[in-house]
Amino acid sequence: MRNDGFWLPQRRFLAANYLFYFAMQALTVPFMAVFLKLRGFSVSDIGTLMAAKMAIAMIAPYLWATLADRYGRRTLMIKLGVGVSLLGFAGLFVADGFWPTAVALLLFGASWSGILAQLEVLTLSALRPRVEFYSRIRTWGSLGFLLMVMLAGGLFERWSVTLMPWVGCGLLVVMLLFALPLRGSDEEARQAHIDNWGGVNWLRVGTFMLFAFCLNASHGAFYGFYVLYLQSLGIGEGVAGMLVASGVVAEMALFTLTPRLLKRVSLEWLMIACGMLAILRWYLTAEMSSPLGQLPANLLHAASFSLAHVCAMQFIHHEFRPGIQGRVQALYRSLSFSGGGALGVYFSGQLWLRQPEQIWWLAMGLATTALLVALGFKGLHDNKRMESRGEQQSEPGADSTV
Repeated sequence: MRNDGFWLPQRRFLAANYLFYFAMQALTVPFMAVFLKLRGFSVSDIGTLMAAKMAIAMIAPYLWATLADRYGRRTLMIKLGVGVSLLGFAGLFVADGFWPTAVALLLFGASWSGILAQLEVLTLSALRPRVEFYSRIRTWGSLGFLLMVMLAGGLFERWSVTLMPWVGCGLLVVMLLFALPLRGSDEEARQAHIDNWGGVNWLRVGTFMLFAFCLNASHGAFYGFYVLYLQSLGIGEGVAGMLVASGVVAEMALFTLTPRLLKRVSLEWLMIACGMLAILRWYLTAEMSSPLGQLPANLLHAASFSLAHVCAMQFIHHEFRPGIQGRVQALYRSLSFSGGGALGVYFSGQLWLRQPEQIWWLAMGLATTALLVALGFKGLHDNKRMESRGEQQSEPGADSTV
């Protein structure tokens, strides 16, 4: 695929949506806990609020995806999602106290969580049949995250994290402008009303989802408390932003290698590598107390998160038929990503109250579980290939001498 023919208008708008989507993630994921703390919430309240936001994200994406798959209106769901997210985030301007803040965050979470699954399906559809080039468009999301986490870190350190609602609403307005020109494909309309769940290997699917759940749960401590943890080490928001940004730089470097990796390394071995490197990441996070020591831990974000996400996209695209991919993406986002993240954030918040440093040992335990599940997933695939070879050898007339 030549570069001069790659960037069709639809792909440009998709890249822009990824850029602003992950810029918004860079604003909320590292700094939301700091914002809530400045609002006067306790660590326990912060953990509960953020876990509730993630918990609603376990339910909402499937509802959005069901509508998108049933009526073939994927792009409409994206536009509505951005619009309602803007309304929810703007509620932080006026929210005062636990429950009003919870309502604003839940409204934002319920709508925001439904966007990415549809964006992913739309992108893979726009790239078909060369879906291995998914990383070219997804890299713009990493760029948006990188720019915003660096800008937000410096901005909040110089002024105040209370600027978050202003910055967030600005990002959402611009994202909405780039979402409006998105158009659905003809295939989208043809696939409406089609439920092709037949032939799904549910043992294989369930094992993969469990792997993704455990690996994402291991990131809960990072999502909810990493910047607060760095502050406890005497590291300010600006340096924290740079450290998080270093992980995104590593992510972008990985994305350039993704098409080659997918051709040369099996999905099973990539999953195993993700689990092993995630364990190493959380160990370094726990043991290193200086910014320089935290740097290699953040660089491993490319493996513990980004490579795992690429594995998920490839698995979903090749394992399921187009008519249900929106719902499968939503299930992945709901159960494995948001569900795992919510569990990790909640229990990290409870540990933080007693022994803050123990949150990284929890993360290591969850990553170890993910690694064991990945090994089991490889075993399933090896058994499948052995059965296939056995069937071929038992066919009448098969020549056993080669």
